[in-house]
Amino acid sequence: MAQKPDNLDKTGQYKKIRNPRKRAFLAALAHTGNVTDAADIAHISRSAHYQWLEADPVYAAAYDDAMEQAAERLEAEAKRRAVDGVEEPVFYQGKQCGVIRRYSDSLLMFLLKGAKPDKYKERTSTELTGAGGKPLTVAFVSPGEGEGEDGGA
Repeated sequence: MAQKPDNLDKTGQYKKIRNPRKRAFLAALAHTGNVTDAADIAHISRSAHYQWLEADPVYAAAYDDAMEQAAERLEAEAKRRAVDGVEEPVFYQGKQCGVIRRYSDSLLMFLLKGAKPDKYKERTSTELTGAGGKPLTVAFVSPGEGEGEDGGA
C-alpha cells in the first residue's frame, strides 16, 4: 500500500519542503527505494537530486526519511513472504488444478538475524595447529636472513 507524500515524515523535515519537484521525488523514492526510478517518476534528472542533497540540509534529512521508509517497505515484504507465504499455481497436464503456498525460509533467517543478531549470528572459529596437532612454531625472519636457503634469492 503506497503512502501519501504527507505521511513521509519522521523528522518533520518533509513538510518544510515547498518545492513540488523535490516533494514528488521524495514520495517516489519512499515508494521505490531507487534514485533512478524516483527521478523518472518525478520527471527530474538524477543530478538535480544530488545537487539538492548537497545544497539543502532539510532536503537531505527528508531524503534519509524516504530511504528509511523504502527500507521498511522491503522489510515488510520480506516478512510477508517468509511468514504468510505466497500462493503459486499448480498445473497438471497443462491446466491449473490448484495453488500451493510457499514460504521463504531464507528470508525468515535474514529477518531473525536482523531482529536477534546475538542469537542467530554465524558462529565460526578457526584453530591452527602444526603437523601432527603440535603447536605452530612462528619464526620472524629479517630481510636478507636465510637468502640462498630453501630456494631463496
